[in-house]
Amino acid sequence: MKKYSILNDLRPADVVLILLILLAIIFSARYYLSNKPHSQVYIYKDNQLFGIYSLEKDKIIKIDVHNTVEIKNGKVRMKFSDCPDKRCVKQGFTKSMPIICLPRKVVIEINDNGKQKKLILQ
Repeated sequence: MKKYSILNDLRPADVVLILLILLAIIFSARYYLSNKPHSQVYIYKDNQLFGIYSLEKDKIIKIDVHNTVEIKNGKVRMKFSDCPDKRCVKQGFTKSMPIICLPRKVVIEINDNGKQKKLILQ
C-alpha cells in the first residue's frame, strides 16, 4: 500500500506559484526592514513651531514654565504641565498619537520621514 503525499498532486504551475509567493514575502520583508522610518517630534506653542526633535535621541525639552516634554525609547510624552485637568500628562508615552494641551496651547506631533501633517489649534 502506497502512502499518500501532497507532493504527488503538485503540478509545475503550483510550484511556480509557491515560489512567487515566497519571493514576494522575502522582498516585502526586506523592503519593510530596510526603510525604517525616521520619526521626528514637532512641538508647537501658540500655533508657532517651537522645535523639531528626533525620536531616536532621549531628551527632556522645557517649553516654558508650564510644560515639559520627554522623549525616551522612541516615544514622547508630556512630562509636566500645570494645566487644571492634566489630560496631556495622563496620556503618557506615544509614538503615533498627537498630544494636545489646550489650556497652554501646546501641540506635539509625531511624523515619519519628514511628512508633516499640520494640526491647527485654535
